[in-house]
Amino acid sequence: MLGFGLDYIPVSERTDMTLIDNGKDILMPMVTLSIPIFNNKYKSQTKQNQLKQQEITSQKEERLNALQTMLSKAIYDRNSARISYDTQSKNLKQAEDAEEILIKNYETGTIDFNDVLDIQELQLKFQINQIESIKMYYIQSTIINYLTN
Repeated sequence: MLGFGLDYIPVSERTDMTLIDNGKDILMPMVTLSIPIFNNKYKSQTKQNQLKQQEITSQKEERLNALQTMLSKAIYDRNSARISYDTQSKNLKQAEDAEEILIKNYETGTIDFNDVLDIQELQLKFQINQIESIKMYYIQSTIINYLTN
């Protein structure tokens, strides 16, 4: 830092002594030069700025990791929903085959009608599970589309 200044001192005349330039006012020009030898303030600010940059970088990485995790989970859940739908379809087909057999047995009088109702209830559960699988598949597809676009 560089500074310029001017100092003015009024001097009154002394009567007890005789001096050269007795009573003349003093005018002093001044120049100051400041060299920062101990730069700790700036070093600490630089270190703080570096730490803030590292913090921001870490936050970005954390957000990216969270989004990648969400995407992976959505893909996994969508695949699980598809597999669940296929499984429910196979179970439903087997239940329909069993229903046909039970209806034939009911017509011959060898089983009770409650057994036919039980298999129809089971078919209904399989259909409900199929609908849930479809719903889950589309929800996860929506999440995947949101995260990738």
